[in-house]
Amino acid sequence: MRWRDVYREAELYKAAVRVYTKPLFLWRKALNVSTDGKTLYDLAARGLKGLAGIHQQLRSARFHFRPSIGLKYNFNGKRRTLYIPPWEERIVDLLLYRLLNRRLHRWFSPSSYAYRDHRYGLDRCQSQIAAIVRSAGKPIYVVKRDISEYFASVNHEILLRQLAEHIAPDDYLFELMAERIRFEYQDESGAHRAEVGIPFGCASACIFANVFLTGLDRVIESISDVHYFRYADDLLLLSPSRDAALIGAERIHQALIELRLGTKASHQQDLMLAAKPPSDDRRFRHVVAFRHLGLQFDCRGEVSLSRDKARKIQNLFRFAFRRSRRRWKKIIGSCERARTLVAIACQTIERGVRNVAILDYYLKHVTGVGQLRLLDRWLAEEILSLVFGGHKKGHFAKISFAELRQFGLPSLVHRHQMIRHRKIDSPFFIWQQQRLDRVFKGTVASRRHGACAAPDFSPCPEAAAPEKPVREGGRLYMGVME
Repeated sequence: MRWRDVYREAELYKAAVRVYTKPLFLWRKALNVSTDGKTLYDLAARGLKGLAGIHQQLRSARFHFRPSIGLKYNFNGKRRTLYIPPWEERIVDLLLYRLLNRRLHRWFSPSSYAYRDHRYGLDRCQSQIAAIVRSAGKPIYVVKRDISEYFASVNHEILLRQLAEHIAPDDYLFELMAERIRFEYQDESGAHRAEVGIPFGCASACIFANVFLTGLDRVIESISDVHYFRYADDLLLLSPSRDAALIGAERIHQALIELRLGTKASHQQDLMLAAKPPSDDRRFRHVVAFRHLGLQFDCRGEVSLSRDKARKIQNLFRFAFRRSRRRWKKIIGSCERARTLVAIACQTIERGVRNVAILDYYLKHVTGVGQLRLLDRWLAEEILSLVFGGHKKGHFAKISFAELRQFGLPSLVHRHQMIRHRKIDSPFFIWQQQRLDRVFKGTVASRRHGACAAPDFSPCPEAAAPEKPVREGGRLYMGVME
């Protein structure tokens, strides 16, 4: 590939539109600054002239990447450095990702699901794993590996040699890619040039992540009687044959050594998935279910939420109740307080884009409703504990489960059924409705409550209770977006 063969001005503008529209879901992202100290609003102030300037630099091969800012973050206990480039660099970085991802799509392994086009992704990966487990009919050997500090451990020399097989080394495109690999950044200790690793948080790092491991994918795919799945740095191998699983585990080990990568000992698992252990096996530990990428797959083919994801759903409600504590604590009557807490629970899963995306994705893949019934009961108990104090079964004698349903208590079982029957809007349309409601809030003619407005139908299961009006000065919207 050469720059003149892949670059188009229209692709630059498509990347710019993507960069401009992403902060719509979280306006604070537009205020992020890098080494140049400018926000997205500063870039937008120049309008098309700014984009035309970037185009001229790219067309004449004069554009070069400026340093990023390296910020240390804690992602649920995982400490990582997030690299934030200036906004112009973000557009070009995304442009490179889109151009190369399209050109290398057929070369990438069909067993690689992360950072691909719409035909791939986590959704398809989980669905195919569930289909294989469901149709096995006999014990399955499971090999799980997780690469340790993958983005921070990629070897530059190996990656550049891999890219040289697809991009002319003397071309401007290769020069741009080399700048993203040996990227410059600034942190609290000064200016640096990376000697290892790829810039986590930048779009180009996603394409590098797939290029670097495609050779490993080819090695594992060549083993007969093996089903292989890779999502970024999470590796999963399924096989009905013990010998094939052992060969796959050994080849993964050797390939990672050649790439100078290691695995997390805490995430390394060799399992045998079966209802009953056929014999003692010191290498493969017998299990009736295993967890992968947030879901739990059991030997009968059922899919449920993993323990940490079930807790994550519970925390969505806990945090919403905690944020509105001052409001519902002032309410004296138990029924009135319960109604308010139910309204907060409803709006947590109906109006928060991030909450909706988390809930609906996992509910889409769950096949059994037993776990969801337990979550529904937990939510009712949590609300009653906030009303009366403490988790006690006797609280249901004061306000029954049926009464909470009449108040409008949401049901994950019902939402699961609505999703499977495609009766739930996507998170984008929920976000769009929410934005329109905010625009018309306080105006004389409201879209929702106007004379010609269509009636609202409650998404709650049992009796559709009338929605409780929001008090003046109150704010029930508790959604948190990333």
